[in-house]
Amino acid sequence: MRIDEDQVADLLRRIDDEPTRPPRVDLAGAIREARRRRRNRRATAAGAAALGVLAVAVLPVALNGVDRAAPAPAATPSPSTPSPAGPFLGKCSATLLPVPNSDRGTEVTGGDPDGRWLVGRQSGQSPMDYRLLIWDQEQVREVELPGRDAQLYDVNRAGLAVGSVMAMRVGLQPRAVHDGVAVPLLGIERGAARAINDAGRIVGLRFAESTREPFVEERPVVWDSYQARAVDLPLPGPGWTGSAIGIDEDGTIVGRVADMTQPGPYQPQRLVVWRPGASRPEVLPQPRVPGGVASTFWPGSLAGGWVTGIADRNVPGKPPSAAKSYALRIDLRTGKADVLPAAVTTGTGNGRGWMAGIPSSRVPTLVTDKTSVTLPGPDGRAGSAQGWVRSLSDDGRVLGGQLYLNKRGHAVRWTCR
Repeated sequence: MRIDEDQVADLLRRIDDEPTRPPRVDLAGAIREARRRRRNRRATAAGAAALGVLAVAVLPVALNGVDRAAPAPAATPSPSTPSPAGPFLGKCSATLLPVPNSDRGTEVTGGDPDGRWLVGRQSGQSPMDYRLLIWDQEQVREVELPGRDAQLYDVNRAGLAVGSVMAMRVGLQPRAVHDGVAVPLLGIERGAARAINDAGRIVGLRFAESTREPFVEERPVVWDSYQARAVDLPLPGPGWTGSAIGIDEDGTIVGRVADMTQPGPYQPQRLVVWRPGASRPEVLPQPRVPGGVASTFWPGSLAGGWVTGIADRNVPGKPPSAAKSYALRIDLRTGKADVLPAAVTTGTGNGRGWMAGIPSSRVPTLVTDKTSVTLPGPDGRAGSAQGWVRSLSDDGRVLGGQLYLNKRGHAVRWTCR
């Protein structure tokens, strides 16, 4: 996908404002409006220069290596922790997490499949200045990472976290946090790490030069470990762009791609799968939604063979900003797509195919395969505080995110039974 500076901010940082601010009034509408504006606005050369571009020779493999097999798992993953006995009742409680400075806005930005580890950040004294935080149950650890807009997107069961930081005069760079210390991920100069599995394999993206300035393009990459160099994942063909957004415990990788050989600067996003041992990626057809076939699909997470994300369907005779959005899950074992029973966005999924996020009401919500649960505030009342969800354990019992209380964002953990 070709992207301008606004798209980098939209796709690689969380959609909402910094943790000290409340959620936007209509997030789903804002997303559609932002996409419409990006389609109609040409990026300036100065914007591309500010982001910087990446020389294509930084990786040890050729671009568009369509004959290169997708990498197999680096190690045998740990089994998932069994779910608690008894059915899921949807009874949840909220607890504000301990933080180093209670006067600063905080948020959870990711978590491990068991819900033991949560990662997040705390606002600093200036805009885009954040301190990284890692919670091990009730213990919080602060991580030093020089740069702007530091964020951790994911963490595995061993507590190894991955993310990115905006470095001075360089741009967005991938980082890992091992044993409380931030370390650079090797092999690319500009990009981000988006997900990690229990075997320690990491996926993300790098930025590459575009043949049509002032755009830059995305390339999906994988690291065998936090100490390994990045390797390009094969794309469906010349002219395609995209990024990797999730990796399962068996080594399956998913991402989003677009065929930029078609006319126009922006093309529909498609779900792509790199299966272990396969020589080529598999581009899945656009899923069916009420009223027809989705125009574009934005995958958000992968766990236990389930991909969750947002599908948009354009309305005939109306502009793209009027597209209808649906929360969707896709079973990679069968290819079957299901529309979830409630509309949420900017959320995450788990190994059951459940999804947590926020609907238009901006109240954090958990959507199972059968029903939806409105999450409570610290007072125990469902829907008493606005916010969002960024992590969801495989058993659906632990969630992490943010609640907006007393004019400030607060990192929160929900526990459910």
